[in-house]
Amino acid sequence: MNNITPDKLKKQLMQKLESFYIFLGEDTFLLERNQDLVLNFAYKKGFSKKVIMNIEKDTDYKKIILFCKTKNLFFKKTTLVVNFLIKKLNMIANEYIYQIFSLFNPDILMILKFNHLSHFFKKNKLFYTFKKCNIVSCFTPYNLHFINWITYEMQEKNIEMEEKAFFLLCKYYEGNTLFIYKILDILSITWPNTCISAEKIKNVIINFFDLSPLHWINSIFQRQIEKSIYILNVFCKKQYNPLILVRYLQTDLLKLIYIKREKKISMHILLEKNNVWSTRYKFFINAFKKINNSSLLKAIQILVKIEINIKKKYNNDVWNQLQELTLILCN
Repeated sequence: MNNITPDKLKKQLMQKLESFYIFLGEDTFLLERNQDLVLNFAYKKGFSKKVIMNIEKDTDYKKIILFCKTKNLFFKKTTLVVNFLIKKLNMIANEYIYQIFSLFNPDILMILKFNHLSHFFKKNKLFYTFKKCNIVSCFTPYNLHFINWITYEMQEKNIEMEEKAFFLLCKYYEGNTLFIYKILDILSITWPNTCISAEKIKNVIINFFDLSPLHWINSIFQRQIEKSIYILNVFCKKQYNPLILVRYLQTDLLKLIYIKREKKISMHILLEKNNVWSTRYKFFINAFKKINNSSLLKAIQILVKIEINIKKKYNNDVWNQLQELTLILCN
């Protein structure tokens, strides 16, 4: 099985364009970027047409099978992108995917995008069937994978930066692929052929604000104190509505409390039942293990006080309370 990370995909495509690719992951930016990369290389090899098909119900598989079997004089070499939008992989789905995989057609390059089903696919017996396939990782990169990805994108854009500036991007914006990509675009245009300092990075980041409450909560659930406080300070500087932060955190903490009460049910089932995105499973699992009930209770009490404070008089006390709340959940 050939697992390809985003920073290695271009090199692999330059060596050889395969006829079958599987995209696993839910990072919207990486899904789009990796797809565009494959499509561009495919176009150069004569695959001039692109067809996108969505699988939303079992009958949709038949359309794909029929398309793959189509042969006529006017058929153009085509890249077929298949989006899996069904809720789960059942026995019927497995059988149809086997059929699709066996329908080799030299005039069709196929990309199967499993999207939200990616984690289920990795546990499915299908995963072991595709041993000879190229599996492109579209999961949001973290840790070393994130560092490798940023390094690759910087090389692609001919960007040089101080070690401190690079560390700043990796430490505080890990996992935010679209934001990092846009920042690198701005840096390459604004300071070409220049070694970029940490100060320049900070100025661009403040002006190009693209953090969401989930970035703050995810860092709290990972117990990354410095990163959590940094994100909170950015929200404060940009005069972000603190009530939105309160609402988001309340929702996630209540989900966490519910999950902690249900001890007999599988964690993944509970997360799915509570409409937690699969991309956030790791954060909830970490919070489940590390944040105790006492801290959760204190956090809920502080959230109530913050909400009252916002409604009575909006001032800096709110941000101090949010910082106190962050420290309680991270410690």
